[in-house]
Amino acid sequence: MRSRNALRRVLAGAAVIAAAMTAALGGATAASAHDSLVSSSPTEGDAVSTLSQVTLDFSANLLGADGGNVVIVVGPDGRHYESACTELAGPSLTTEVALGAPGAYQVEWRAVSSDGHPVSGVIPFTYTGESTSSGAEQSPCASAVGAGEAAPASDAPAGGGMSGLTIGLLAGGGAVVIVGILIVIILRTRSRED
Repeated sequence: MRSRNALRRVLAGAAVIAAAMTAALGGATAASAHDSLVSSSPTEGDAVSTLSQVTLDFSANLLGADGGNVVIVVGPDGRHYESACTELAGPSLTTEVALGAPGAYQVEWRAVSSDGHPVSGVIPFTYTGESTSSGAEQSPCASAVGAGEAAPASDAPAGGGMSGLTIGLLAGGGAVVIVGILIVIILRTRSRED
């Protein structure tokens, strides 16, 4: 009778640990996801005849109101055509532009995801309108240099600590070890009673 009560306690404990492990791993997976670009104006491959601003919309509110979010527009001559610094409003980045000669342009962007990780990309488009600017050698915002070369998104948190996925895996591994130890204890207790 004692061994049945002990077995029930261990099974109940194992069920609680398994539930906690599942919750930890489920939460870790959600926490490690980065925000993504949902839409842009212009879109990749667009041919536009007028363009006064570039707008990028993301899947969640971005961080980096201190200048961590950058959008630059580079023309066929390698010059910059953004006329103001990038503005952040929740999940959207907006940059005013004045384009030059017709040709192949690209929007290079870097954004600070809501999980603190940088994400970046390039959106090529074609301008078919008339020149409204001669561009500049450098972006009007010093932090815009190298936006398209931003570090790719990684699973390492910005603060240098462990990610949610790592913590979840460690908690899950610990739970498995604890359940294993409890099973060994029960089996030893049972064999002594028999």
